[in-house]
Amino acid sequence: MRVGIVLNPSASAATFAENAALAEKHSLEAVWTANHVSSRDPFMCFTEAARITNKIRMGPVAISPFELHPLKMANLLLTLNEMSNGRTDIVIGGGGETMIAMNLKPTFESMHPKMVPAVRECIEFIKQASPDKLLNFEGDVYQVHGYQPKWATQEPPRLYVAASKKRMMRMSAEVADGVMMSDGTLPMVKDSMEILKAGLAATGRSVADFRINNLYAWHVKKDKDEAVHEARRKLWVRGMLLPWYLEPFLSEADVQLVQDKMDSFMNAYFAESHEIEGVPERILDALVENVTLTGSVDELDTLIGHLKEFEAAGLNEISLRIYDDVPEAIRLIGEEVIPALR
Repeated sequence: MRVGIVLNPSASAATFAENAALAEKHSLEAVWTANHVSSRDPFMCFTEAARITNKIRMGPVAISPFELHPLKMANLLLTLNEMSNGRTDIVIGGGGETMIAMNLKPTFESMHPKMVPAVRECIEFIKQASPDKLLNFEGDVYQVHGYQPKWATQEPPRLYVAASKKRMMRMSAEVADGVMMSDGTLPMVKDSMEILKAGLAATGRSVADFRINNLYAWHVKKDKDEAVHEARRKLWVRGMLLPWYLEPFLSEADVQLVQDKMDSFMNAYFAESHEIEGVPERILDALVENVTLTGSVDELDTLIGHLKEFEAAGLNEISLRIYDDVPEAIRLIGEEVIPALR
């Protein structure tokens, strides 16, 4: 299983470059960054990293064609791909917090039936972009006339779809190079594999050639309390704590309590506090246990065992979302996790 990392886009391009070079030194497959509302641009973050690295892949997670038109997305993506000599990836999705922050949520909801077609057309448009042929793209959602990036002669970027539901999964199997789930638990991964296998088989594609990735939170420290506190601070963004996401491991009453206390999770996230008001310890422990990889360095064998379970379920890639102490996390993953997964 190939291992990558997902970094916070609040870091400078210089810091990104240092971390990407360290990740490359430790044989990581890719370095990604999230697409957050108030952070640096997720494409521009990699400019210096593209210059000083040679092998590691890089790209943003996840960009929506509702927030960035496929033409402009293609220009940014192909420019970074040129700078990295063909080592750029992207995850394209329907939209999330950026849509809400841009006050596009009402539009987003009214366009919900077009979400999957829009992502599909975005993938198709970028895949059809060629330096050798003028592209006139006529989609139901997007139309682009006269597109021909003659300068984009590198190996094409890999296009992943951000998917957690059936329709998006099926579509990704038809047109994308891969899929990236977000905080996909083991039962979710197993269910998704059935959808992907059926979709790939229907289009004559091989599972072995399709990249099946999962962004998953990594909170591993020398001190377990520190690891647990970091995991709790970030729970608000783990699958957005939606009911369907929690139901496999929480009771109906506990799921409802989490929904009722969503403001507490949000407040803890923005305050960077591990104290989540009104939520019992047993529920917090269950959340950390079921939707993250959290523990002390002494528990690393157990956490690696969980990664092997993901691999056995069908993942051929994992993208570990790391937060504090980035260089130390990279070293630990490179020196202990990657050799154990080979």
